[in-house]
Amino acid sequence: MHVNVFSDLFKQKFLSYFDAAYKAGELKFVGKTAYLNDIPSYKRFKDNLYKTTWVSYCKKPFGGPKHVLEYLGRYTHRVAISNHRIVNVENDEVTISYRDSKDDNKTILLPLKVFEFIRRFLLHVLPPRYVKIRYYGLLNNRKKKEKLKLCREALGVPASQNKEETKKESWEEILLRFTGVDPTICPNCGKGKMVRRRILRRPSYI
Repeated sequence: MHVNVFSDLFKQKFLSYFDAAYKAGELKFVGKTAYLNDIPSYKRFKDNLYKTTWVSYCKKPFGGPKHVLEYLGRYTHRVAISNHRIVNVENDEVTISYRDSKDDNKTILLPLKVFEFIRRFLLHVLPPRYVKIRYYGLLNNRKKKEKLKLCREALGVPASQNKEETKKESWEEILLRFTGVDPTICPNCGKGKMVRRRILRRPSYI
């Protein structure tokens, strides 16, 4: 089937189901799309979609769930070096292989002292709080709040409590909750309650 025929067929099918869902009241338009709740506006919108040339991307399907996971795994759980590139380990030396792009991708064997190999490997370890997979789609940092607000409105889900309204626990409160020990009680008399008045920071010259 030619891609143009496929694109037109997909458009017809998609808009047919879309129109049926609209007439059944299964669609909810909020925010910038709220005007589509007006039937004449919706009809104009639908007619423009029918007049527009759609481009459908055609590609052979993946070879099953196993193939998909294997494909994604190479990106999401990739390590600094794969096992098959570690050719030999002996006498406090690690020999690895790599391809030299300057020499027609010729495979080169590179011997490294074990600590040098570890040093290079650790260069690929992400710093604390860094992740390999960033948020994407609706959770992408760009206009995330606005997008989630529209999603909640469309789904009829109440907005979650603001972070500003959530009181943060101090370390004293956390310690008391987990251990039952109140660090603000005076260790000498066991009755008086110590109150922080000021934090004395160490001078920079010390």
